[in-house]
Formats: sequence, structure tokens, C-alpha cells
Amino acid sequence: MSRRYLSLALCGALAAATVGAQNKDKDQNKEQERLASCGVVMSEVLNVPDNVPQEVLDRAECVVVIPSMTKVAMGVGGSYGRGAMVCRSGPAFNGEWGAPAMYAIEGGSFGLQLGAASTDVVLMVMNKRGVDALLNSKVKLGGEA
Repeated sequence: MSRRYLSLALCGALAAATVGAQNKDKDQNKEQERLASCGVVMSEVLNVPDNVPQEVLDRAECVVVIPSMTKVAMGVGGSYGRGAMVCRSGPAFNGEWGAPAMYAIEGGSFGLQLGAASTDVVLMVMNKRGVDALLNSKVKLGGEA
């Protein structure tokens, strides 16, 4: 039931953002398209059988969806993606899912590497320390050898 609620919350937020957008400004259109892409990615993830265990989703305090995160490297590498973050409401992040906030992830690396890739990223933040790290500081969300 929580998966359906999260999917409905994302779709509802997308619908509210679409209906509420009277001005067809270029930036607003980009954000609407980004929210639509996030909704598609989350829907695809939730519809894959046995992909995300229900208990993991029930414990998640925030979910970050980055459609088409791009990584490019030739000795020096970089990654970049824009998407949305949805957190639970309440002081302990245990209430209903809230409205989405636009989010960007970027990073760099150095070493023996060559190539390019684009992938959809779904991050589930499981505790208050993770939420604080995402909201209050710069955080590196991965590593490579």
C-alpha cells in the first residue's frame, strides 16, 4: 500500500504542478518535464516485481529520483543529474509524503577511466543523518576505484 501511496503522491504532485502552472516560462516547463520524468522512473521502479522490498520503502524518510544521470570520463570525470526529492512530513520524517523539491547531483573524479553512461537513479534515505546530509551540506553519493 505504501508503494501505491508514494506513486500516487508523486503523480498528485506532478498534477498539481501541471495544473498550477499558468505561465509557460521556459524554466517552469523544464521543471514540469523533470517532474514528469521522475514520475515515470518511480512508476517503473515500483512496478518491477521484487525490486524494492516493501519494508525498505516503508522505512524511507526521503526518496530522490534522478532521471538520466550522466557520467562522462576521460582521465578526469564528472557526473551530473537533475531530479526531485520527496520527503515524509513530520519532525521525525514519519508522516505522509510531502511535496517534491527540485534537486541536482553533481560530482567529479580523477583516475584511470574512459567512457560515458546515462542511468536513472533512485536513492532512498533511511535515517535522519542521511536527510540532514542531503539538506544541509554537500555530500558525495558514491565512489569509484
